[in-house]
Amino acid sequence: MKKNQALISIQPYFVMESDNFCQHILIENGISHFFSFSNNSSQDITLPLLVDSCSNLIFEYKDGSVRTHLIGITVEKRTFSVKKNADYFGVRLQPSVTKFVKEYTPKELVGNIVILDDLLSTRDFCKKMGEQKNFNSRMLTFLQEYSKFQAYENGDTKDTLFKQISDLIIQRKGIVKVRELEELSGYSSRYINKIFDKELGLSAKQLCNSIKFQFLLDDMNKGIGDSFTSIASEYNFYDQAHFIHEFKEFSGKTPGEYAEEVENKKYISSIKNI
Repeated sequence: MKKNQALISIQPYFVMESDNFCQHILIENGISHFFSFSNNSSQDITLPLLVDSCSNLIFEYKDGSVRTHLIGITVEKRTFSVKKNADYFGVRLQPSVTKFVKEYTPKELVGNIVILDDLLSTRDFCKKMGEQKNFNSRMLTFLQEYSKFQAYENGDTKDTLFKQISDLIIQRKGIVKVRELEELSGYSSRYINKIFDKELGLSAKQLCNSIKFQFLLDDMNKGIGDSFTSIASEYNFYDQAHFIHEFKEFSGKTPGEYAEEVENKKYISSIKNI
């Protein structure tokens, strides 16, 4: 996959509404990013979460303890609470990379935020992560523990097909119709959606729409696109009105309102790449 077609977007309000945002982009073994941020204010803050086909694993470090949140696929805008005087370390997982949580199916995780610290399948892993004191040690410890989970995963034909089709959707930036997926894969839409429901908890069309939004959002965050009309055309919206309607449905804001916020919050300069 070409680098510029990797799914490297992130929940934007982690950047715009927190302090000291840092990220390390990986794009490997189902991991998109490692990232960290903090809340140095005197009060808790509430961060908006936008529609997102990736899951976010968030380790909250406060008062010598850790609390581990798994934010499942976000299918409608919601919020995440960030505690005052707390540090956060996050792992952004590509679509369907949540099978290490044995107590939940992928479908049960869609739209949910689950605490992992007391689950049998993840509590030892969370404890080890809680012992780490800096970005590098947290990243290395996660990779070591994550590799153990991966060792128990046995891919089957359905899993392979899901990865092939979801990779194709990412390469097309979500701009692909289900009937094209049928033609390219040789499988019926009914079978494709059955696999997607099992592996991801979404239909193929839902994944396409979500990934298209993520690429579009990433372009806007980076200031790519001469106008909303050109963005609407590039992402195959019927017209600018259709683009504005869908953008607001997924984000709660019009493209103009969001673009102004990105500029005012100095999105790009707020990110430190490490």
